[in-house]
Amino acid sequence: MLTRPVIAQRVLKNFQELSELDAGLDVVAPLTSRERQILIHVTDGHTNKQIAIALKISEQTIKNHISAILRKLNANDRAHAAVLAIRRGYIPLGRETEQPARAS
Repeated sequence: MLTRPVIAQRVLKNFQELSELDAGLDVVAPLTSRERQILIHVTDGHTNKQIAIALKISEQTIKNHISAILRKLNANDRAHAAVLAIRRGYIPLGRETEQPARAS
């Protein structure tokens, strides 16, 4: 890159533009596909227990994922995370909601 300063300047400019675009999002790290899957259940109003049953994983694992989602989205709670996920396009609007799994 040092031998091609014009290319280096373009690359830096692109990174700065991307950084400015991402600045308003307050996303700490990208969400994993599992976190997005769990967010869909959250936006459908499912409880941790219902999500755990539907995904066949423990309720504690769901709690761990939700904590990571809140941290990554800089959200205050589940409802805030759901709103942010929809606004940022992580969860598409207009999809059919799934029926919650029945907890025994």
